[in-house]
Amino acid sequence: MTERNESAYAVETRGLVKSYYRGDASFNAVDGVDLRVNPGEFVAVMGASGSGKSTALHLIAGLTRATSGDVFVEGTRLSSLGDRALTIFRRRRLGIVFQSYNLIPHLTAEENILFPLRADGRKLDAERRDKLCALVRELELEDQLRQYPDSLSGGQQQRVALARALIGDPAVILADEPTGNLDWTSSRRICEIFDKLNREEGRAIILVTHEPSVAIWSSRIVVLRDGRIVSDSPRAAYDDASELAARYQELAREAAVR
Repeated sequence: MTERNESAYAVETRGLVKSYYRGDASFNAVDGVDLRVNPGEFVAVMGASGSGKSTALHLIAGLTRATSGDVFVEGTRLSSLGDRALTIFRRRRLGIVFQSYNLIPHLTAEENILFPLRADGRKLDAERRDKLCALVRELELEDQLRQYPDSLSGGQQQRVALARALIGDPAVILADEPTGNLDWTSSRRICEIFDKLNREEGRAIILVTHEPSVAIWSSRIVVLRDGRIVSDSPRAAYDDASELAARYQELAREAAVR
């Protein structure tokens, strides 16, 4: 049976742990993470390679099962869902964007965008057709709909992936290094889109990045180190990306001497 609580959070994690084995020894990639994200909040999660940030995002997305602890999305406890129910819940309530785009190569851009609806057995009725048209206009993809992924630029592929994440009207958008493979201009455009989605549509967003210039677009910045949260501050705590980068480097130096 699906377990729910009365949480007012879009996403909540409690004592989240993910353990792996190296030979006979185990280590925690995520080590007791407690995180609460309000509806309409834009949270950037930063951390160096191996800090556990992508693992944490995958746990929140239900792509990986936790070793212990809980993830709640809109009050639904993900560990209470079986595999099929979790897949359906993820498809309907979460929009996921990856660094590597994860587009299906033999489908056109339009077919990739619509894939979550069709996989869920939902028809492209008039309302959803209007939503598709609005997304395509907003993401400037009108001329790319009939093209296949290998003929699109990296920025275009990421915008197709973002449209695919949004077509089902998810409660939460999860983005794992969405600018990691993009040039500066394309990265800025993706950041502008996330910013607009958050400000104008009130979308809850959790964005994983190691780039201060990307994290600074959020309203709150969480830093992970060795699977644990070591900093959780409002965006207003930093004047600009340079100050955030300096604080980020300071945390890295503190880790190096421990």
